Amino acid sequence: MKKILGTILGLMFMTQCFASIAVAPTRVEIDANKVKGNFVTTAIEIKGDKTKTMRFKVYPEYFEIDEQGQVVMIEKSDDPHNISKKIRFVPSEFNVLPGKAQKLRINIANIKQLPDGENRAILYIEDVQPKTMDVNTGRSGIGAQLIVKTRIGVPVYIDKGKFTRQGEIESFDINETKDGLKANIKILSKGNTRLRYNGKIQLIKGEELVDEFSIGNGIVGGNNYFVHSVTAKPEKISAGTYTARAVISYSDQNNKKQIIKKDTTVNIKGEL
Repeated sequence: MKKILGTILGLMFMTQCFASIAVAPTRVEIDANKVKGNFVTTAIEIKGDKTKTMRFKVYPEYFEIDEQGQVVMIEKSDDPHNISKKIRFVPSEFNVLPGKAQKLRINIANIKQLPDGENRAILYIEDVQPKTMDVNTGRSGIGAQLIVKTRIGVPVYIDKGKFTRQGEIESFDINETKDGLKANIKILSKGNTRLRYNGKIQLIKGEELVDEFSIGNGIVGGNNYFVHSVTAKPEKISAGTYTARAVISYSDQNNKKQIIKKDTTVNIKGEL
């Protein structure tokens, strides 16, 4: 039998075949303006498999968020907003006993020298003992063996100096399809740090709110944009012309809730 070797290594990857990892918190966010000294310390907790001891290693990398809302890893970046070289953590490699937890202590130095706005890195927690899994390829005499590593990425953000969160809906369109109403909302992040949002779409006839549905949540990188797409089947809609309203909410740099809206028209030919 021939064997094809492959590797699965993914961000926030969990597999029930072997083990699962729980990390808290799932992200670290620090306002450097509220820190008195030139460094900050924090900690995260890692829980491994309930039945076996697991060994992990920890290492940082720099990342950006692109226009599709995807995390893009950037190796050897000289970007001044890269804090991966400023992060120290203890321990860097450790065992987690069955049913137990391990604290990972994090120290970030020289935060006062960071540029204004959002500074970031991602902290990877990776299982150092890969597992193998035989896979049936469906071809006679040929099998596949996957080498599976479990890796979780915990983003670390430091906002410093003058940073702003300002959102805007640049465009909004919605159309009837065979699967329901499909909407595309282009959300701008006009500030210099990330913008986390959640939202909904309302369907209005005349002055009456007929129905609404959630679009979930998302994140837009600072000085960037993201086109949020969603398809839904509202329950109370029949044929006719409606005003569709996108309603997006987010917290600004002062932790105050902001709401932005944009209207368009949607023509529905039949009941969804």
